[in-house]
Amino acid sequence: MSEHTSDQTLSRRRFVLTVAAAPIAAGLASQIAAGAAPAVLRRGLNQNSKLRVLQVGVGGMGGSDLRQVASHPMVEIVGLCDISQVQLDGWTKDSKDDKGNTRPARFPNVPTFRDWREAYAKLDKGFDAVVCSTADHMHAPIAMSAMNLGKHVYCQKPLAQGGFENRALAEVAERLPSVVTQMGTQRIATKWRQWGGQLIREGIVGPVKEVYAWTNRPAGWWPQGNPRPEGEDPIPEGLSWDLFLGTSAARPYKNGYTPFAWRGTIDWGTGAFGDMGCHMLDVPFYELGLGSPLSAICHPVKPSKDQFPESESVVLKYAPNARTSKDGLTLKWFDGGQFPDFKAIGLPDGWEGGEQGKNVVRGDGGVILVGEKGTMWFPIEGAWSRVFVDGKAIELSPGEFSETNHWHNWVDACLNGKKASCVSRFERAGRMCESLSIGAMSAVEPGTVLEYDAAKCVFKNSTAASAALRRTYRKGWEVANLS
Repeated sequence: MSEHTSDQTLSRRRFVLTVAAAPIAAGLASQIAAGAAPAVLRRGLNQNSKLRVLQVGVGGMGGSDLRQVASHPMVEIVGLCDISQVQLDGWTKDSKDDKGNTRPARFPNVPTFRDWREAYAKLDKGFDAVVCSTADHMHAPIAMSAMNLGKHVYCQKPLAQGGFENRALAEVAERLPSVVTQMGTQRIATKWRQWGGQLIREGIVGPVKEVYAWTNRPAGWWPQGNPRPEGEDPIPEGLSWDLFLGTSAARPYKNGYTPFAWRGTIDWGTGAFGDMGCHMLDVPFYELGLGSPLSAICHPVKPSKDQFPESESVVLKYAPNARTSKDGLTLKWFDGGQFPDFKAIGLPDGWEGGEQGKNVVRGDGGVILVGEKGTMWFPIEGAWSRVFVDGKAIELSPGEFSETNHWHNWVDACLNGKKASCVSRFERAGRMCESLSIGAMSAVEPGTVLEYDAAKCVFKNSTAASAALRRTYRKGWEVANLS
């Protein structure tokens, strides 16, 4: 274990600065908003200055994020943080392949940390940006604490777990002109989603009245619909269970909770809706200019108090705007093997566009937009959007699109100070993920039309579901602008 991981003691002053001192952090945020950016931003990052990045969460998707960000020639990885020493060792220590050959460590001399708060305090002015790739429930505190310090942030999807957290991240990001943010929805950079976005933007199906979205997840990827497991198991060596719990309520460790099965647990994840909805509904949400929903209702199969349902359908209602029908818009979500009734929607046989299209439909999922002039199928990726009028396909040519590297887009924006070039910046992503959170957390009170109070980020008629939208952080984990 490195000297950084063995020293778990923070001075009171450093801990308060990074986590619990609302007046200090909030004051810093107001200074940045007023133009008094901290020194790390005032020095002017540009193509002659490397972006110094701290990676928080290095396993799974965190490993992918680390590889992608580190591949940018103007990035320097200055710190690695993870609750698992095993994950950290995988990046900092030599290993052996199947033939016994030594594989050199990728980052042998980079400081490592188990606690992101310690990383923030010890690196101090020695880092410019944070990549957050942890469990969903820790996205908001890690990202907000970084923004409170004037750091740029790339955060995996969903942006945050609760509606209030998502709203707060969006609003604070908007107030910080020098801080560049991006949510990790890399699919938005593909040619398929770029073209689909163009079609929606051009109003190809007219004002939209209904949106259907579905995914086969969890589909064995992670468990849902089960009761809370009883008892406890030994905590694996090298795993900091209390740091995994973070802001959430304490509970005993059980095998399988981490590194992946947490996604289906209400305390830590957002289920299939929050997880895959980011990849599917981001472009429609942005292009249609949707705001907060008016209401939500969940119809679950095998509901649970501890986990999201095994499968479900959810309906969200939105007020009208310039791109929706005059009566507003209805979003209908399906997961866990449920699908919309495609024939009832009015789609003709073979609308998927061949075997590849069928595989796309039955796989990760897709989106259908029903407008006053026609119907549009918007796949998640791997196939082109298709448009139908009166049940007949309209011939369209996608044209040329330049795919870009979603991670590198963020790095370039940090270096150049062009935050608007990040298509999934927090100002947009936070509002979209607020909607996803409302849909996901409606499972807490199934079968009830939950009326959403957008001003307070709670449900008007459900205390239990509201608690999931606006969480109380565990004592000692308070964060300025969130607690």
